Amino acid sequence: MKILRTYCLKELVTPFLLSISLFGFVFIVGNLVKLADLLVNRGVSIIDIIKILLLLIPDLIGFILPTAAIASVLLVFGGFAQNNEITAMKASGVNIFRVMFPIMTIALMMSIGALFLIDQLQPRAKFASRMIINEMLTKKPTAYIESGRFIKDFKGYILRVRNVKGKQLEGVTIFQMREGEPTRTIMAERGELVASAENDNNAVGLQLYNGTSDEPNPDDPTVVYKLNFDTFFLPAINVTDNASQKSKKKVKEMTLDELILILQNMRQYKQELREQGREEDSIEDETRQLALRAKAEIHKKIAFSLATFCFVMVGLPLAIVTRRGEAVVSFGLSMAVVAIYYILFIWGGTLAVNGYLPAFIALWIPNVISISASVFFMTKVVRL
Repeated sequence: MKILRTYCLKELVTPFLLSISLFGFVFIVGNLVKLADLLVNRGVSIIDIIKILLLLIPDLIGFILPTAAIASVLLVFGGFAQNNEITAMKASGVNIFRVMFPIMTIALMMSIGALFLIDQLQPRAKFASRMIINEMLTKKPTAYIESGRFIKDFKGYILRVRNVKGKQLEGVTIFQMREGEPTRTIMAERGELVASAENDNNAVGLQLYNGTSDEPNPDDPTVVYKLNFDTFFLPAINVTDNASQKSKKKVKEMTLDELILILQNMRQYKQELREQGREEDSIEDETRQLALRAKAEIHKKIAFSLATFCFVMVGLPLAIVTRRGEAVVSFGLSMAVVAIYYILFIWGGTLAVNGYLPAFIALWIPNVISISASVFFMTKVVRL
């Protein structure tokens, strides 16, 4: 039995490493394309590109590890079943579940290690990456303007540009949000980023050419004032928030300790908002949303760290039931399982953040379904 277990583990090592390499390559190449565009066409320094790429690694590993685990399990045990090695083991009186047990144990240990990665490394990497992007946005705002995408990083403005050529912008649409006033819509054939008229390192000016400005009447929104212009200058668009807001961590950038601390200090946070003169309804709404996001993130970290264990639990019996050890079939099945799991996970996160279901239920749905599927396939294995 010991020799058989060792044999199975050795057979899994090479496919697992190959799967990590393959999926890692696919994920990294997908990000390299965008980073290469920033380097070649947007003038971002190679140092910043390397920093962003390195900070992506902890996040990528969290997805690659469980995907590689299920792919390697399907490949190896599917091959065993296809070559009747599983049948031979059972005919020799070997309990197949005792063969699986060390693999499940290793998968559980990998999940515990993944919790450290997801809780400690990923939040720090996300926060550091955002700081680099904010700094890049300040130095080279055009580097962050992507053609055809709505840009919400300019304070008080939503910007969309049809095409970007250096500092020249073509087909510019701007929605200017002003507190207590209707939103102004500005459209121009072209524009260019210039030095801000104000002495502010965090702001740029935007010179627009050949366009229109539509502004609803504050007293009667059905009446719109339309202004045609040859040139129009927006003197100061802030490309980052103030320093204190900029360095403030978002919920996704916090560790479990920090998230738990938020929930413990919720009364104090409410009092701080009251001292700022905020309305009670606004305070209740904001604190409720913050609590929902914090609870969702706590359960997300713990539940997602167990993805490797859940995938292996599903993959082992599924490989034996399907009896297919070809690489194409194995990778196809693994992608199907991974896709279903992540879709359920995103759906559960949405339910938790919006308060439709408690986080401890919504974000554990994928794991519960995975284990249930594992039990179902295990019963099939017993009957083979």
